[in-house]
Amino acid sequence: MLELVRRFVKQPLPAYRNMQIVFNLLALQFLIPSMTYFFAPEQALGPLRQLAQLLGSTPYSVAEQSFVWRTLAAGNVFTLATLCFMLSWNIRRFAVLIPIFIVLKGFSSLGFLYVFAAETGQPLFLAIFFWDALAVFLVWFFGLRALQAVRREPTAELVPRLRFVEEPHGGAAGDR
Repeated sequence: MLELVRRFVKQPLPAYRNMQIVFNLLALQFLIPSMTYFFAPEQALGPLRQLAQLLGSTPYSVAEQSFVWRTLAAGNVFTLATLCFMLSWNIRRFAVLIPIFIVLKGFSSLGFLYVFAAETGQPLFLAIFFWDALAVFLVWFFGLRALQAVRREPTAELVPRLRFVEEPHGGAAGDR
C-alpha cells in the first residue's frame, strides 16, 4: 500500500495526480450530500441553516422538502459525482464530460447568484454561488491540465492507470 502511495505521489505527470485528488474529493463532496439530501433531507439542510445564520441571513425557510424538487436536486448532484468519478477514471476518454459538468454546475451557480441578487439578498445564496463557481473552476482547470499532460506524454506510467481504455480494434479493454 505504501508503495502505491509513493508511486502515486512521485508519478511523472503531477497534473494527472492533482486531477485525481481534486476530482475524487469533488466526487465524494457531491456523492455524500446527494444521498443525504435524498434519504435524510433534514440532516442535509441543518448545516445550510447554520451557514445562513453564520452569514447573517434571516432564518432559512425550507421549501425544498417537496419530493419532486428533492429528487431532482439529489439526482443532479449524484450526476455531478458520477461525472467526476468518470473523469478521474479516464480523463482522455471522458474529457467530453468537462463541458457537461461546467454547464450543469455553472447553471446552478448562476441560479444561486440570481436568487441572491434578484430574489432574496440573503448572503447564503451568494456563498453557495461562490462554492459552486469554485467547483466549476476546479474541474475546468485541473481537468484540462491533466488532459493536456496525458496527451503530451501518452506512454507515461499513470497511477492509477487509465480505466476503460479503447483497444486498437475498438473494443474496451476493461481496466487496463
